[in-house]
Amino acid sequence: MKTSTSRVSGKALLIMAVAALATPKLMAQDEGVRFGIKLAPNMSWFKSDTKGLENDGSKIGYTVGLVTEFPIGTEGNYRFATGLFLNAVGGKYFQAFSFTENNQQLTKDLSSDISLQYVQIPLTMKLMTKEIGYMRYYGQLGFDASFNVKAKADFDDVVIDPTTQAITFVKQDKEDIKDNIQPIRAGLVFGAGLEYNFSGSTTLQAGITYNNGLTNLLKKVEVVDANGNAKKAKLLQNFLELNLAIFF
Repeated sequence: MKTSTSRVSGKALLIMAVAALATPKLMAQDEGVRFGIKLAPNMSWFKSDTKGLENDGSKIGYTVGLVTEFPIGTEGNYRFATGLFLNAVGGKYFQAFSFTENNQQLTKDLSSDISLQYVQIPLTMKLMTKEIGYMRYYGQLGFDASFNVKAKADFDDVVIDPTTQAITFVKQDKEDIKDNIQPIRAGLVFGAGLEYNFSGSTTLQAGITYNNGLTNLLKKVEVVDANGNAKKAKLLQNFLELNLAIFF
């Protein structure tokens, strides 16, 4: 009986020892869904695809909201990363306006300073290294869909007197231009950075993200050349952000 009991006890101890050694590995593999908060200052600008329409400077903005990551596989090195953000971007541009005054053909650059807000939903893949010390490094690639909720602008307006046809240039401030902005913006997302694990599931992320606009920002906007020919204006929105997030 003593021999049998000893064998059973020995087997139990062996099973417990194997389980104890395996548990950390299993826990490390089971990363689970992560939730966090993102705050990212950004620098945004416009890129013109229309002759006579030119970028005229950048603006500082921000992105803030909830970030969520879903693991793919058991190692936690591949993740589907998404979220729900408020994205504030903008930019400056000018367009050449040709007109006749005192029998002279003249051209004036009309400037626009635009501030935009979007509800942003990124759909990206995040590729991560294994933990090196307390650090992990990542690369990120994907698609961004944004929905415009606010559009304001300071711009030079052209007023033509219906009687004399005299042209006056008027500066408009903080005007609502939502009707001239496309409701949906699409872009490609490229990013890289690192994560530092404080303890448990609490992780700080820092990185750089570049968002390259794919769709025209403007609607109902035309550029008139020196010959009086009008063409649809095409303007793309790009921005670079410092991606800061904390996962809980």
